[in-house]
Amino acid sequence: MAEQSSSRTRGWAKVFTALLMAVLALVAAPSAAGAATGGGEFAAQARAAGLTGAQAKSLQERVDGYLAKAHGTQIGANKIAVPGGELLLALPGEEHARDLGSKDAGVGVLAGCPYTYVCAYSGENFGGDELRLFTCNYPVRIYWNTTGSWINNQRSTLYARFYDRDGIVRWTSPGGYSEDRHADWRWVWWLSPC
Repeated sequence: MAEQSSSRTRGWAKVFTALLMAVLALVAAPSAAGAATGGGEFAAQARAAGLTGAQAKSLQERVDGYLAKAHGTQIGANKIAVPGGELLLALPGEEHARDLGSKDAGVGVLAGCPYTYVCAYSGENFGGDELRLFTCNYPVRIYWNTTGSWINNQRSTLYARFYDRDGIVRWTSPGGYSEDRHADWRWVWWLSPC
């Protein structure tokens, strides 16, 4: 009799565990789906920027691609914190990056390279995705291998350093303010603001 009671208790435990797992799966599924499509705060930023669901999904896929390479942390719908700086992605259909978390995030408002930063752009004329660097002696990986652009918006005594694939400094920029609207990223693997 005690054996039958123990067997029944185990049966109920299995049923309870299965039900608990099913409930947890139902709760987790919408959360995972929301994250994949930019749920929560990031989705609100995307909607406020006027992105359609498909555009928000496309943006999140690009963010996820950078996250897989850069090992950063997503801190906005189009913004990633990376060691030594931050990366802003241009929104679908827009030529220039803008910070959706900024109070000045309106359409057509360029992110711009803040003073004391070196900024690298995936496109020419400061277009495309924007990598903002601020930590001296901390080379950050550049993932573009096309013609882009850069700005050194630091003091005149600070020079950006461009490294090749072997981590060797191959070129140093003029001091701030300096820029190159048509920079060849094919040989650059790492960039440090100073």
